[in-house]
Amino acid sequence: MIIKLYNDIFIFKLFKVNFSNNSEIAPLPDHCDKTWSVILENDTKIMVPSGAIKEKEPPKFPVFFNPAAKFNRDVSIQIYKAFIDSKKGNEISFVDTMTGSGIRGVRVANEIPKITKIIFNDLDYFSVLISKINAILNNVYTRCEFYNKEICNFLSTKINFENRATIVDIDPFGTPAPYLDCVLRSVENGGLISVTATDTAVLCGVYPKVCYRKYYGYPLRTNYSGEIGVRLLVSSIALVASRLDLSIIPVFSHGYRNYIRVYCKILKSNYFANKVHEKLGYVVHCFNCRYRYFVKSLYGISNCNNCHKKVTIGGPLWTSQIFDKELTRRITDSIAESGYRPIESDKLNHNPILDFFAIALSELDDIPFYYVNDEIGKVMKKNVMSVTKIIETLKINGYQSSKTMFAPNGFKTNASITEIQKLLK
Repeated sequence: MIIKLYNDIFIFKLFKVNFSNNSEIAPLPDHCDKTWSVILENDTKIMVPSGAIKEKEPPKFPVFFNPAAKFNRDVSIQIYKAFIDSKKGNEISFVDTMTGSGIRGVRVANEIPKITKIIFNDLDYFSVLISKINAILNNVYTRCEFYNKEICNFLSTKINFENRATIVDIDPFGTPAPYLDCVLRSVENGGLISVTATDTAVLCGVYPKVCYRKYYGYPLRTNYSGEIGVRLLVSSIALVASRLDLSIIPVFSHGYRNYIRVYCKILKSNYFANKVHEKLGYVVHCFNCRYRYFVKSLYGISNCNNCHKKVTIGGPLWTSQIFDKELTRRITDSIAESGYRPIESDKLNHNPILDFFAIALSELDDIPFYYVNDEIGKVMKKNVMSVTKIIETLKINGYQSSKTMFAPNGFKTNASITEIQKLLK
């Protein structure tokens, strides 16, 4: 370990980075033509390629770092903190299977001291070196391990049956589908996996055949296709897990533009694995009148119950809850009590990350679709009231209704499209 640390410090010095403040530009050795910046993300210092900060599209070379994903990482930290609060034992481990610049793993090490071992892996050796530098920079190196392997090779040899991890994260370019088996085998009973998919065009309905091949379900290209994509990803994880005598409990799920991300607790249980079908179903959508509902079986489904036109079907997909409300409540309470405010928050009363979890806490997540007020306006051929007013109107008239985190102008309700129209007239 001493020799290894000495070698890594030598590499660290080789980069000649000036760490006297948080935004110095530092050149690499003469044989490299890239410059590097040291930035501060929350309380964590990270050395990243300067191009990742300056360019509109973050370059993949020499290592990938996406500054726009900061909010995504903020959400992860809050979920990991809340999840391990109930974990017991001397060792709690986190595995970053595709580390890149090391930002996620280093933030976990720096911001969650209860996690005793942080394991970094990347197929690109240079990414591993940069991750080591960032770990040294934050004084967390002694709690870290570093590997340079292909994901499934790494998980099967290093995070094996005797040495399973508490939390395993995978954040690939594109689909996570090829790695789900490996990830599920590497997490301990009662552990957590966090899975990102960036092939949103596939999950949201642009390529339905590809979606079925990779995620075992057909998408819907609708106003609520983002949530359909989330539920298809959760469903595919559940199906793969059931084959391994595992069951999943979705802890949190969200998505925005080019990514979908889900967090699932993993339990060893062939009894619950046999019941996976109870959590799956289909969304039936009519593009003529926008009537929609969900069913467990397609038996007897033909035309729209409202206008009798042909319907389109999405699924099979996860139709049960996608948020652990108790965990979400602990997160909102913790943020409120700590006074944590991200840099981009309004100093008066707006805290984006607290608002984000608060919406999830109240969302009707057992309804696998939502409406948007613009859509209602088109159906009624008139301007409609705000989402807040629509929700109030529905509740006053005895229906369930809530905001949704999948769209700022969206709302969920157990009222049908025809009932919504009657109330809003």
